[in-house]
Amino acid sequence: MNKHIIPKVILHEHVEGSITPFMAKKLANKNHLTFPDSLCYQQGEYDVTEYKNGRYNYDESDFVSFIQTYDTVSSFVKHPDDYYLITYDFLSRNAKQGLIYCELFLSPYHICAIERQGKVVWDKERFQQTLNQMDKAIIDVQKEHNITVRYHVIGVRHLGADVVHDTLRFIENNYHPFITGFNIAGNEKAGHFDDFKKAHQLASKLNLKKSYHAGEIDSAESIIQALKHGANRIGHGIAAIEDDKLIKQLVDNKITLEIALTSNRILVNKLQGDILNHPIRQLYDQGVRITLNTDDAGIFGTDIEKEYHIAQSIFSFSRLELLDITLCGIQAAFVDEPIRVRLMNLALSYFTSDDRKLLKKFIHDKKYHPAIIERFLTYQKLLLAIPIN
Repeated sequence: MNKHIIPKVILHEHVEGSITPFMAKKLANKNHLTFPDSLCYQQGEYDVTEYKNGRYNYDESDFVSFIQTYDTVSSFVKHPDDYYLITYDFLSRNAKQGLIYCELFLSPYHICAIERQGKVVWDKERFQQTLNQMDKAIIDVQKEHNITVRYHVIGVRHLGADVVHDTLRFIENNYHPFITGFNIAGNEKAGHFDDFKKAHQLASKLNLKKSYHAGEIDSAESIIQALKHGANRIGHGIAAIEDDKLIKQLVDNKITLEIALTSNRILVNKLQGDILNHPIRQLYDQGVRITLNTDDAGIFGTDIEKEYHIAQSIFSFSRLELLDITLCGIQAAFVDEPIRVRLMNLALSYFTSDDRKLLKKFIHDKKYHPAIIERFLTYQKLLLAIPIN
């Protein structure tokens, strides 16, 4: 183990969105599909040190352009074994950067739903074959890296409440042990969380933890509504900065925000394309639990190392603060308690003697919000059982 590497966690990555330009080209060739010349920048037209796996060519100021690129890239995925290639590529690349835990978002609607005569038909066999391929990819990555992976089922809200509910009904009859979360995603302004009551109830019945997309392009009120319907975490949630009362609620109830810096810079109009307008530092300093995520890593040309680097270089997050962010992710992970304990111990094992000294110092100098101090005290206590290497 290289203790100078920061262990990392991803709680928010859409599997189709993880497809890099290099992987998209590979899938297009495999499935004998035309790969448009205009889809990606050509070599020499982009910084290869920043975009190591190629760069898609779309207008970052135009959400429609992003969606069109996403749909084109997703169209190259034709067979269950394509999901093996996608999953292995994403996990192996990020595991090399210190990723120890990841939650991948799956949309059964996009994987296996077919519309026939106005009705949605779910292809059970295709879904099972797809998850088998993803499971195989995870196992193969685990042969080389110490990484744990879980799945989230996505209900696509702009397809309507009935489709979201039917998605969960399909999962109820197609159990998989790695599916531990349910997520309402898609266009945040398409419908109200009240519209999805049957889905909220069924998710609870199935013991699926809830992480709902809210407060990304919609207002702080969308986060309040997501919490009202039982969200354990919030996907993005940066609009919380607008509401001091909501921030207090997030802190008091230990709700974690799944922040994706690169994604937010590109998609959130309020940031005006400037990462310096992102409220991540203010949210953290006010005691809110946050994690760093890739969201659609392939489309946005990012990876988990890049997200941690942005937090460190632009927002001045220290190594100790980044370790705290990772540990917040593990505490919010949708896993059984024995696995959480193992992951916590793994992350804590990366603490150097200098990290421990800083932890002790910061606990007593009152630099941080009481909620952060409380977390630091917990880490200090747990570290007593972990020897310094």
